[in-house]
Order: sequence, then C-alpha cells, then structure tokens
Amino acid sequence: MSRYFLFGTLLWDALLADVAGEDVGVSRAVLPGWSVERAAAGDWPVLVPGGTAKGYLTAPLSPKAKARLDWYEVAFGYAPEAVTVDGPEGPVAALVYREAGGSGGSGEDWSLTDWVAKHGARTRIAAAEVLRGLGKVTPQEIAARRGFIQSRAQGIATALDTHRPTTLGCTTRADAVDVKRVDYVYEGFHRVEEWFIDHPRFDGGQSGTVKRAISHVSDASTVLPYDPRRDRVLLVEQIRVGALAKGDPLPWMLEPVAGLIDAGETPESAAIRETWEEAGLKVAPKDLHFVGRYYPSPGGLAQILHSFVAICDLPDGADGLHGVLTEDEDIRAHLLSLDDLLAMVPSGEAANAPLIVSAQWLALHRDRLRG
Repeated sequence: MSRYFLFGTLLWDALLADVAGEDVGVSRAVLPGWSVERAAAGDWPVLVPGGTAKGYLTAPLSPKAKARLDWYEVAFGYAPEAVTVDGPEGPVAALVYREAGGSGGSGEDWSLTDWVAKHGARTRIAAAEVLRGLGKVTPQEIAARRGFIQSRAQGIATALDTHRPTTLGCTTRADAVDVKRVDYVYEGFHRVEEWFIDHPRFDGGQSGTVKRAISHVSDASTVLPYDPRRDRVLLVEQIRVGALAKGDPLPWMLEPVAGLIDAGETPESAAIRETWEEAGLKVAPKDLHFVGRYYPSPGGLAQILHSFVAICDLPDGADGLHGVLTEDEDIRAHLLSLDDLLAMVPSGEAANAPLIVSAQWLALHRDRLRG
C-alpha cells in the first residue's frame, strides 16, 4: 500500500515538499470516524475517534518518497496504520500516521495556521537534520536527540529573524556569500559542520573557496544571581570536559548559571528555569536584567548566548549542591562578595567568558541596582 492520508503538519505544503523530497500528487480527502485534536502533551496534531478528519490523499508514492515520509513520522513517534479514506474517486485503501503510545487528544481543536506561525520556521530547519539521518542511524537515535535538533533549529530561525544594529563595519548581507556545500561530519548533542564558501573580500575581490569547520550548538542563557542588599553573587561550579580536553589541571570551573534554550522557550524563560535547577533560586521575569546577546567564539562555534543578571535574595546558606540528576549534573553553588568576584577577573580565576562579561556589566551597574 503506497497511498497515504495526510493530516496535521503535513498539510503545510512547504513541509510536505521538504519531507517527501518530491511532488506526491495530493488531492483533498476525508477520514470518516476520526477527527484531529491538539495532543494532550503539547502543540501537535493527533487523531481521536469520532467525527471526520479532513486532509490530503497522496497519489501512489515512489519508494523514495515513502521511505522519507515513513522515516520522518516514525522518528517523531507516529506509525502507519491501514484505513479507508473517502477520496475524489470514492473509498480508497490508504495508510495514515497515528501517534504510537501517545497521551491522546486534549479535547481542543488543532490549528495548522497557528502552528505554522509559532513552530513552522523551526520545524522546516529541524526536518532537514532529521532526514539526514535516513539510512545512517535508527529512528530511536533521532527520537533521543529530537530536543537538541529542535532547539538548534530554533536558534537558526531566531538568528535569521534578528538584525543587529550596524554603526561600524561591514554591511554586506549573508546572501553575498557563495556557499559551495556544507558537510555534516557529526550530528548528535552538538553538530560538527564543514563549510566550503567563497566570500567577498574587503579589497573588492573574492576569497575563492575556503574551508571552515564549526561546532553547531543550541543557544543558551546565562544568569548571574546578585543580591544588591548584601552586595554578593552566587556562582556555580561543575566539571567541564572542554577544559579537561585542553589539558587544564583544574577542569572544575566557576560559572554563572547556564543552560540551553529548549525549543519553544524564550531566553528569559530558559534563564528562570535554569536558575531554579542549578541554584535552587526562584526568580521572576522582572528580576532579570539583560546583559547582552553575543557569539562566544564565532570562528569555530555556532552558538549565541543570552546573558542576564538576576536580582535575588542570597542569605547565608543559599549555596549548596544542585543539578538535575537525570541530566548527569553535579553542581555546587558558592556565595561571594561582588568585590571578590571582580578581583577574580584580572587574576585569571574567573576563566569563563559569560562570567567575565556579566561581572563587568554588574560592576558598571552596581550603584544603580543597589540604589
């Protein structure tokens, strides 16, 4: 059986073309006895008994298109099931993707228009990474790193929609760079990419093909908790494999609270969540002071950090052990005066970039915050 009844996100023509990789010749059809609802566990569509579901009926699929669609849906926890669809030519035997072992429907209608507006750009970027795994890894491996794929894709979508002020420097747009190809050397928690580009030079010429390698990481939020009344801060400490790999004899590092921004989160909501998980401190959006949005090392790392200082109450005893055990976190919190932190910057004891940036921002704004 090589015809499918499609509903939900695959009714978005752009995503269907991305996933199938070719025109699959759809016509409008309905699936009697089923309707589409928003899933109880989140903003995605599921079939529930009763009513009539509207969707697309594909033409007979090529082996390539069928393999791509099956891979994409199985990786996201859906499995094909035989149904009878009412199509333009009458009842037709087809397959439909149903959520396998999911939480069921929420009783609420699911809106494709609303979903595209909220999740569409990120989903198309993520779909490309999911489909690159076809024939290379198992669906279970894709499912296990789905969160990282989605958060990485969100970072790209957000960057595409962000425009930095330009008062100095080059204003040449990214589309002036001729990207010859991108090789995806490794895809997992991080993604290692090799880019082959030809870019305009400052002297008016072209660079010729240049090869560059980067590690592509989800964007992150960092938070330096500060108590203006006591003039003290809270730092967290944990082992960092990056320092270990460099041969640092002291791979346990002092840092602000930090964590990756999950798909669907804002930098602020990620900051609030991580402050609770890593330091046991509850902060509200009004407590966050924006420090900066910046690339920590864009020559070899594709990641954007969003740094904040959070106004907190930090009494004695606010330090201790924290972390999410299921994420293998082993975190110790420390209380110290702001003056002691600032002294760590020139001494080199503060060796973490967002810690240095946030400490220096706090030094500039200390009087205002204390006032």
